[in-house]
Amino acid sequence: MIGFGVMNRGLLLVYVLIMIAIISIHLGFTFSGLINDPSHFEWAILYFGSAVIQAYATIIAIPFTIWVIYMQTRYGVVFVRLFLNRIIYPFTILGIISTITAITMSLEKTVYAYQAFMVEFIATLFFLPPIIHYIRELMTISPEKIVYIIRKTIKDRGEAIASSLHILRLALIEGYPDERAINNILKMIRDDTVELIELKPNPDTYFKFRDLLRTIVLEGTYLPDIRVMRDLFKNMLRWVVVNRKFSIARAFMRYYRLVTLRYMDETLPSTTIEYLYIEPVINNLRSLKARRSLIGYSIEQLTALLQRVKRAGEVGDVTALEICHIVDYVDKTTSGLENLKEYEKLRRLLNELRGEFLCGT
Repeated sequence: MIGFGVMNRGLLLVYVLIMIAIISIHLGFTFSGLINDPSHFEWAILYFGSAVIQAYATIIAIPFTIWVIYMQTRYGVVFVRLFLNRIIYPFTILGIISTITAITMSLEKTVYAYQAFMVEFIATLFFLPPIIHYIRELMTISPEKIVYIIRKTIKDRGEAIASSLHILRLALIEGYPDERAINNILKMIRDDTVELIELKPNPDTYFKFRDLLRTIVLEGTYLPDIRVMRDLFKNMLRWVVVNRKFSIARAFMRYYRLVTLRYMDETLPSTTIEYLYIEPVINNLRSLKARRSLIGYSIEQLTALLQRVKRAGEVGDVTALEICHIVDYVDKTTSGLENLKEYEKLRRLLNELRGEFLCGT
């Protein structure tokens, strides 16, 4: 709101200066006596009108050509199409200016030549500030704004989520990522996936989410807000499980385990395992009454996480107290899964951790 207020004050100041310029020019023509002889404005209308049309065409054409090439290269042709209605605005202004110029040129040899010249001059100055501001806003559009437009423009929910995930992935791999914008985009996508279970399976959507997880792992990108990331994964996993896309669910869990490892380097292992993995994965699958093979696979991924914790504890990166807390929490939350064959390996690892780090003594 502050930025919007500053912009309005700046635009108001520009128009005040334009009004002063128009009044000054009018007074100059009046006191010089030129206003009394319309023939003085015949050539002025012709040359000024031609210059104005060429100037406006240049101001619009060159920036928009650069912008279209950039957007098409970075985001693809599909995203350029989303902005077609916005591109119409400056070309509409060009059409208005051209029409006004044509009308004024038709009056260059009449007694209304001075009035025609002033109308042409006023119209030129009047439309110049908004078109420059509009082009500047479009040329500097942020990924966050693009996602906002996607949500408002694309009616197909699955396609909108897939497109938003694509923009988020591109924002993450930028050389200097905007952390605030990334988290805001993630929140918007999280909100859009709250009722995702009702949506029919959309391969593009879950492949884009898989690509996002893969990018976080392989590119070593900025790590988004842990809470929003957890909620988004929970929603996406529920969606593919309910729609019986079990191979996709396994791929999600495999990459998400690697994402969890990255967060583990930034936060306490106990917080990461409890909050970022067990809650959105194992507890989520149990609440969905997912097939045993999926829950077993999630147990295997949890065992792999604990192997990493064990190695970190052996070199002193994690305290014995922290490891014992993790062991107790995992033992409690996996209670009732003892009949799974994958649980046996987890149980042995928990016992090894208890013995090596003297838990319960």
